[in-house]
Amino acid sequence: MSLDLEEWIASSNDAVEINLTRPLRDAAEPERVFSESFNPTFTYPIFGEAESIVGYKDPSIELLFRANDLKPSVQIQFEAKLELKGVLPEDQQVDWETNLKECLPATVTDPSAASEDTTSALDPTSKSWKPPGKLLNSFALHGKQYEVWSASLSDAAAMQIWKNMQILTLLFIEGASLPELDAEWSVERWTLYPLYEVTPVDEDCSPYTLAAFCTTYRYWIFPTPEVMRATKSLPSPPASSNGDASPNPSPKITQDPETLLFNEKINVLETPSRDRISQFIVLPPYQGQSLGGRLYDTIFGDLVEKGFIYEIPVEDPSEAFDAMRDYSDIVYLRKLPAFRSLSLPSSLLLEKLRKDAPIPRDEILGNGIDLKELRHQAKIVPRQFNRMVELHLLSTLPSSNRNKARITRKDKSSNENDRKYYFWRLALKDRIYQQNADVLEQLEDPMERVEKLEAAVDNQQEEYEERLEGIRKREKWGARDGKTNGAASGSKAKRKRKVVDEDEDDGWEDVDDAPAGGSKGSKKPRV
Repeated sequence: MSLDLEEWIASSNDAVEINLTRPLRDAAEPERVFSESFNPTFTYPIFGEAESIVGYKDPSIELLFRANDLKPSVQIQFEAKLELKGVLPEDQQVDWETNLKECLPATVTDPSAASEDTTSALDPTSKSWKPPGKLLNSFALHGKQYEVWSASLSDAAAMQIWKNMQILTLLFIEGASLPELDAEWSVERWTLYPLYEVTPVDEDCSPYTLAAFCTTYRYWIFPTPEVMRATKSLPSPPASSNGDASPNPSPKITQDPETLLFNEKINVLETPSRDRISQFIVLPPYQGQSLGGRLYDTIFGDLVEKGFIYEIPVEDPSEAFDAMRDYSDIVYLRKLPAFRSLSLPSSLLLEKLRKDAPIPRDEILGNGIDLKELRHQAKIVPRQFNRMVELHLLSTLPSSNRNKARITRKDKSSNENDRKYYFWRLALKDRIYQQNADVLEQLEDPMERVEKLEAAVDNQQEEYEERLEGIRKREKWGARDGKTNGAASGSKAKRKRKVVDEDEDDGWEDVDDAPAGGSKGSKKPRV
């Protein structure tokens, strides 16, 4: 009788179930926080590209995490197990049990290792337990209380929480990998930002339940004059006779005349740096409640106040994160008077509109405002800042004027807003062309090139229109709830949308060759 292998194959995305737990007094088993467990979005890092479990009938893998410090446990059950030797080629077998073990702390599979976990002075199961680090923000939302904390991974308790939860990054972030945390100099550059729901419970246990978390990584940036000016790290100029010179707040560094060593100890973590948002997860039971936006706003607010931080990039953001971030960034930027005053010109000098002249993108979008200086003040990377400028300026135009059919006469249109829309579209078209020049110039037919470019501009405007509608809805929600911030936490998109296919490095925002008001650092529209 031949073996039907299909009966021994199950989806690992369905077989793995996740829940949080709280200890119960006088109970052998902890209480599950959520009435229904939730499934991971991705399981290929553990179970292979096919995301399947082969050799088991009706497998069930339950990943349980203690609600506050995320200490994990695993329960594996199955109806029957098949010996795959001689049934499936060895190179097609996935040792998922070993892969799973490598993503979890040693305490999960080796109970004797539990005694080595002495990272916290407080018992994680006690009611008095609090997260490590410092409290950054406390807020109420939808009748619940939340707190955002911050702790360096050099803090042993924070590091243990990270080791407990790190498998979640593989299960919910596409293409995620675990950071190498062997060297002390690297560990102290990582910061963990957990967001907790704080719910008083009757049991004698911690009221903290993890709802979301984020990690950031701080890394040194080459101190070019531009970077040093933006971070106010240049030496102070000599005071002028009329007292106009403003002293630089940066500390003065002196040397010992004999040893020539610096007298002051330099904190390398406070030299000009970028602080990159790396992993960012809102647990499924807490999605769609604006918690992702609240966490992002708290992290951004914490970092933007640090004078030595040059930019706050994001590592390969997903579409869902992009949307959440857009809503938060536009609210933040509109609080800056210079950004709020941005406007589109209704006319430009004729020589700047000649066919052989470069498109005056900065003049169109800046209209007298120094966009580079404004971007440095905001500490937003060029590609995101460019999009927010375009989004904001589109919002200044009446919706009835955002139509290609109205700009057939281009800059000679009799309607002022039609001319502004023409210039806005011209600047957007220039950014898209410059960014995708290599792809577009491969098209031999000039008409096809124009059609592709026009379609890409249309797609980008369509996305902006969707964002503006989302902003209007959030403003209504904020007015109703008495709040000003309402960034959504994102949807459960399985795969990122494909745009122009180029190098994988295009997903990284922290590149140095992207001009502030230019186009090469902007996100890719579809071409």
